[in-house]
Amino acid sequence: MERICKNCETKLQSEFKFCPNCGQQHKDKVVHFKQFVLDFLGDYFTFDSLIIRSVRPLLFNPGFLTNEFIAGRRVRYIPPLRMFIFISIIFFLVLGSVNQTVQIEKTEEAEFLDSFFNIWFPRLFFLLLPLFALFLYLLFRKPGRFYLTHFIFSVHLHAFIFVLLTVMVILIDYIFPSSVFLSQWSLMITVCLIEVYLLAALKKVYKQKWLLTFFKLVIVNIMYIISAMIIFSVVGALIFYL
Repeated sequence: MERICKNCETKLQSEFKFCPNCGQQHKDKVVHFKQFVLDFLGDYFTFDSLIIRSVRPLLFNPGFLTNEFIAGRRVRYIPPLRMFIFISIIFFLVLGSVNQTVQIEKTEEAEFLDSFFNIWFPRLFFLLLPLFALFLYLLFRKPGRFYLTHFIFSVHLHAFIFVLLTVMVILIDYIFPSSVFLSQWSLMITVCLIEVYLLAALKKVYKQKWLLTFFKLVIVNIMYIISAMIIFSVVGALIFYL
């Protein structure tokens, strides 16, 4: 049976474990979760020009990177977890720099907010990543579609959200600090952009009808918001009272 590299479509001989053209290791289309994590740990600190090739479709082509990963075309893009962590680090650095410029009285409530947003808020998103993937798994179940598919979708979505939030923070606090429009409407603008992006990504990856996709979008939003509120409330209460 003829084998073809899923990344560059070069014909492979049976004894080849790596593609002689692009270097991608030849694997089955289905990647187990353990192997996915090991690949991430093996090259986490590698950063190269692939970030440019990855960020552009992440921002302007919803669902594209997830489909590319599922199809086996992985070498040409930054691994999803590495890209997400890199983008999230930038976001929290920007958010932290904004918090340092705001002079607030060091009351007990102020110290709690500072601890929550600078220490716990980033960690809680790592709980929401697999949780959101679980919601997708329940709503878009299909034979042969494993949990990893939904997890990759969740990683790409949250990476986009962090890019969007980073841009909004920079615009509001650094470039246009006196803009009343951005200050008052920033949350609504951000939410609308996220929802449009999510709808388009769900349609492209799961290939269901628009009406059904929109209905599931509403459900996954409700599940996600309720879960996030519960997690943030519980953790916030524990930090404040303990």
